[in-house]
Amino acid sequence: MVIRTIVMRQRPAVAYLVVEHSFICPFCGADISMVLDPSVHRHTYVEDCEVCCNPLEIRYTIEDDALVDFEAKSVE
Repeated sequence: MVIRTIVMRQRPAVAYLVVEHSFICPFCGADISMVLDPSVHRHTYVEDCEVCCNPLEIRYTIEDDALVDFEAKSVE
């Protein structure tokens, strides 16, 4: 199950928007939650799973401060 949540966080005198997204690790099946930066509209990068430490290719697209596409796949 994928959960999408938009959270408003505040710094002193500055408000910024973050997008939190949950997904299942394709290696270990753990439920992983990530905070994505909506100021980066299209992004692809490699990050290790926080549970099993295997590399994941993370790809996402954000439009109008909403997550419209997300993929986490194994890197081999």
